[in-house]
Amino acid sequence: MPANVLTELHPMAELLACCSGMTKEHVYYLEQRGYLHPIKQRHGKVERNLYTTQQLQFVEAVWRHRQKGSSPREAVQRALRDQSRGQLSMWPEE
Repeated sequence: MPANVLTELHPMAELLACCSGMTKEHVYYLEQRGYLHPIKQRHGKVERNLYTTQQLQFVEAVWRHRQKGSSPREAVQRALRDQSRGQLSMWPEE
């Protein structure tokens, strides 16, 4: 793995910090449905999930749609549509 890849990995805490009000359960929902595939990092008996910058942006987009009242399924579909259109970079930073 190239060294720069490690700097683009984000722990769960960083995902949650970017999405005010989101819980681990929301992220786990996306994982269980197959929308997120975190990299597992093991420290002894403890394992933590790391997410790519693209995954972080996807989670932010899903959460924005959820905050606007979309159901979980609709929020994912809209975030995927946004991502395929390249609109994630066009969203204003909060």
